[in-house]
Amino acid sequence: MVPLPGSSEHPIADLYVRHLLAVDEDVDPSEIEALALSRFPATRWETPPEVVQTKAGRGSRGSEVHDRLVPGTLRTSRHTTISGPYAPASDDGMALGFDGPVGMVYEVLCPRERGAAPFQGGGDRDGLARVYSEAFPIREEARVASWLVAVARRLCGAVRFDLGATEPRFVVPDPAVSVDLTVYSDVWLSPDAALAVCAQADGSARLASTGTPWQGPPQTAGTVPVEPDGPLTPEQLAALHARAEDADIAALTGPRTLSAYAVEVDLGDDGLVSVEVSGVEQLPLVLRGLEWAVDGAIAYQVRWTPDDLVDWQRELPSFEHRVSRTRAAGVVAALTRAVHVAVGGEIVDQDEFLVEPDDV
Repeated sequence: MVPLPGSSEHPIADLYVRHLLAVDEDVDPSEIEALALSRFPATRWETPPEVVQTKAGRGSRGSEVHDRLVPGTLRTSRHTTISGPYAPASDDGMALGFDGPVGMVYEVLCPRERGAAPFQGGGDRDGLARVYSEAFPIREEARVASWLVAVARRLCGAVRFDLGATEPRFVVPDPAVSVDLTVYSDVWLSPDAALAVCAQADGSARLASTGTPWQGPPQTAGTVPVEPDGPLTPEQLAALHARAEDADIAALTGPRTLSAYAVEVDLGDDGLVSVEVSGVEQLPLVLRGLEWAVDGAIAYQVRWTPDDLVDWQRELPSFEHRVSRTRAAGVVAALTRAVHVAVGGEIVDQDEFLVEPDDV
């Protein structure tokens, strides 16, 4: 691997850290590039990896030809590069400190930028508060650290975080944590249409509504309060109230303008799955530039909310939570598939990575 700056030729080692991303050997470098582009729009290959052929051995049958992957360098910003893939010294990854098999490793060199210690007792689903317990990353390192955990979760990998003076720490995120999905489309479904679509996937789907039906105007409607010392005359007060009542009647009798609504599936002890529908102007980076999404899109956010919100935010939740999560994930997937069939568009996971419809 490329040595971390800090030797005689690199006197600024204390300003940089070298994190390692471990993934399966069948992960193509183009997939790392695509996931980087999902967060860092300036991503580009400075030196693309390439496969070269080498000859080895001399026998009666001639030399054998082998393919060898030469690592490349992917730059995500002015300050951060990703080099690789590299083959670890041993398949079990022990030389790098990983507890388990390691196929390929990417080296991520980024600025060391730390702030205050994280608040203890809060949620830490990504494990970053545990890793950076002394000083939480900020700015560029924070963006890189969050992306590394998201990529490891997506690719069933692991991350070795360089903490400088202390021993490195590891995050092996559970891919099952990524439950929520969002369908972005240029098609708006009315509440009744969305309910019909969701009911095809789950018969217990219902429209989420709050409040009570309007019971008509109050008994005081049409009366004008008396203000003997007020600045308005009784005639002026009557005219003001008449205009207000006309505006109320027009709003109540005119067409309804709906900007957002939700469909819910109650899972009982397993929590609640909701399909939240609204128009959005800010899209995930991976969708920007699409012709139909230039001016925004309709977002169908399919989310799971468990009953125990504290357990939900733990890096290692309870067994009961994981069982509920598995059940909820099936409902989320079924609703997402049904919505996508109805409205088309693109599917994005909770880390804002693109998801192929066949993979849902």
